[in-house]
Amino acid sequence: MDTTNIQALDTKLSAIDKALAAAKARKAMKEGTSTDTVEIATSVPRQKQTSEQKAAKLAERAQRQAQLKADREARRAAKASQPKGPAHMKKIDRAASKLPSLNGQAQLLFNEATTNFSAEQLTALALHLQHFNRVKATERALGQKIEAGQAVRIIGGDPRFVGMTGTVTKAQRIRCYVSVPGFKRDAYCFTSDVEVCEVAQASTGTHG
Repeated sequence: MDTTNIQALDTKLSAIDKALAAAKARKAMKEGTSTDTVEIATSVPRQKQTSEQKAAKLAERAQRQAQLKADREARRAAKASQPKGPAHMKKIDRAASKLPSLNGQAQLLFNEATTNFSAEQLTALALHLQHFNRVKATERALGQKIEAGQAVRIIGGDPRFVGMTGTVTKAQRIRCYVSVPGFKRDAYCFTSDVEVCEVAQASTGTHG
């Protein structure tokens, strides 16, 4: 082969090398890597894991999966062991927790009535008591005047406040606002749901 042909061949090979290098650079730019990284990645052979390393990795994975399964089963067993009552009983229990407390004598009467009376008579008694309270509330609304600054005892309305004393902050024709110690917001009551205290004791804020 003469010199001219050798030079032409070298020129052709050089052009091919340049084209390959340019294509490799474009590919590296698209993949977010440099040409140096590409060459290093292609030049360094990937180390193969030994059979011992593979076995250790498989054992570790199996142990982790077994632990996760054991945790799930433990949570499921703990949940299943908890007693489950009817949903409607939960509502009844919540309602009972919001009832005002009874003093000793009232609790004795309640226990005697619920023990000795039939369901029919208990219903009738509850209605009679409700009517009696309505009559007394009407009498209070007609016979007492509620004014701001008075100490009052809450005897009806929101169960949270029943039995507590407070100070009237605002009085209207049939409604009033009462500031009760321990509560950020005033109690909003009917004037028939409060009775004026003869002795100011608004600072007690206790059941009784």
